[in-house]
Amino acid sequence: MNIMPIVPHVGIGPLKLGMTPDQILDAVNQIPAEWNLPDGGEVEVSRDLQGPQDETFIQRYMNNTFFFMVEYRDEKAVEIAVDYQLREYGFITLFDTDVFKVPAEQLVVFLKQYSPCSYDLDDEQLSTNYESHDIGIRLWREEPFHLKLLSDEEYMKDMALVIDEMFHYLYFEIIGVR
Repeated sequence: MNIMPIVPHVGIGPLKLGMTPDQILDAVNQIPAEWNLPDGGEVEVSRDLQGPQDETFIQRYMNNTFFFMVEYRDEKAVEIAVDYQLREYGFITLFDTDVFKVPAEQLVVFLKQYSPCSYDLDDEQLSTNYESHDIGIRLWREEPFHLKLLSDEEYMKDMALVIDEMFHYLYFEIIGVR
């Protein structure tokens, strides 16, 4: 059974905060063999500059079976994120909880026992970005969704053609550690 633990302020599986881009790439390249992943193709790396003089940048590491995003400052990883694709092949855990198989609302309540949580919209249940600063964890989903929206007639009318797809957003898509 594959398990990739998320350790607050440390990292995600073999990817650790403080690593250089070369060290992260080496760790990412080991995951397919260690997890016995199907051939997802070669790992692609893309880079986005964020700050002055290239001191801060984000690199994405992806193939057909996984996606990692790492923010670097002064060539050292300061935030590491993984998306939900790997849940098909194992467990991504935080405090022994599988973060991509627990509904977003339940995961936020669970994490509040370790750290207060801030979120990006007025309605906590309908936010897309959540941050637990004390433990350095960030959670993200593309669209806000909660079952309470199903009783909103206007929402149901607007979303009628895609309502089945919206259930995907009951779960987080990306989790990051700082």
